[in-house]
Amino acid sequence: MAIKGPVAIILAAGQGKRMKSEKAKVLHEVCGRPMIQYVVDAARGAGAKTIVVVVGYASEQLYSALQNEPDILFATQSEQLGTGHAVKVCRPLLGDYQGPALILVGDEPLLRPEPLADLLNRQKHEGAACLLGTAELADPTGFGRILRDSAGRFLRIVEERDCSPEEKAIREVNPSCYVFETPVLWEALDQIGTSNAQGEYYLTDAPERLMTMGRKVVALKVLRADDVLGVNTRQHLALAGAIMQSRIQDHLMTEGVTIVAPRNTYIDGRATIGPDTIIHPFSVIGGPVSVGANCRIGPFAHLRPGTELADDVVVGAFVEIARSKLDGGTIARHLTYLGDAVVGRDVNIGCGAVTANFDGSRKSETRIGDHARIGANAVLVAPVEIGRDAVVGAGAVVTRGKDVAAGATVVGVPARPLVPEAD
Repeated sequence: MAIKGPVAIILAAGQGKRMKSEKAKVLHEVCGRPMIQYVVDAARGAGAKTIVVVVGYASEQLYSALQNEPDILFATQSEQLGTGHAVKVCRPLLGDYQGPALILVGDEPLLRPEPLADLLNRQKHEGAACLLGTAELADPTGFGRILRDSAGRFLRIVEERDCSPEEKAIREVNPSCYVFETPVLWEALDQIGTSNAQGEYYLTDAPERLMTMGRKVVALKVLRADDVLGVNTRQHLALAGAIMQSRIQDHLMTEGVTIVAPRNTYIDGRATIGPDTIIHPFSVIGGPVSVGANCRIGPFAHLRPGTELADDVVVGAFVEIARSKLDGGTIARHLTYLGDAVVGRDVNIGCGAVTANFDGSRKSETRIGDHARIGANAVLVAPVEIGRDAVVGAGAVVTRGKDVAAGATVVGVPARPLVPEAD
């Protein structure tokens, strides 16, 4: 098959032993999504048309997680022989492709697309065989250092374990973000050896090798410190999540959402929230959730994946909603669970009301019509439908399949129509 460029290669074969997990390191989640998904998004946002993910440890997990992505191909690194070797295993897959290759690592979920696009654009216009995206860090521990000459020109990368004391003091680092021209990348990789502390084929040796071949190599300080956090431990994972959460909430607030207490609120990056909605403290919005404009959420609300709220919906304290749709003007102020429910306009859900959607083997749907009123502590046992303008009395249990007609009022356990008293 013809490869569309630019190409991005994402290195994701490592085990991540310090995570102490059976899960592939790059599949650990940051704000609800596998960290590699952020790297894939950044590559796409920078303009990559084909993405090659290099897999090794727990490869079947990565196949499963990314199998529905049409622009992703997989290359297998069966032996962990270093980053240079990891890139080299992509060569058969890319065939005669001769465009730029953006090379990233799958455990840096905070990478933004803008600096990556800048690198691709500069490589195109400067004709460089290699561009490195670098960052300057207050604490460069763990990263390879960028060595420059007296004129500031790039000389080489030195991995930290191979650094002299003077080199360790350098604060400009290599976060493994490159754009290489192919096929000269393959030529350089064919020439690198394993004379280093790890006895591995370092991709970091390729830029220096290209320079000895007379090719242009440029290191550009285009990355911010918060772009290049590599996740190697659970502590790193928590830090990446905090930074990503700050970015998510900052974007939402810029777009007109009020978040009363950002540090006490969690919002998944896949959620969409309309302007003038107010999110009160200790609320959790997890997964792909859609919230309309001018809603009020929380405090202590939990919106789970599949929740869709139209405009002007109120979801109050200790309300949990999952896989449900609430139309405009509906109110569920407190202590309510709505699961697998379709709720009409201007419905009032009383305190403690529950849609009992699970019977032990399957989940069923509850439908509530416009302007219905569901009393405090009512239980609606799915599948069931509550008609338009109907009233379910406080404490009533509407049993499976016992639909409530439009305009009717039901009370009791099990719920039965309220019969008006005789005159």
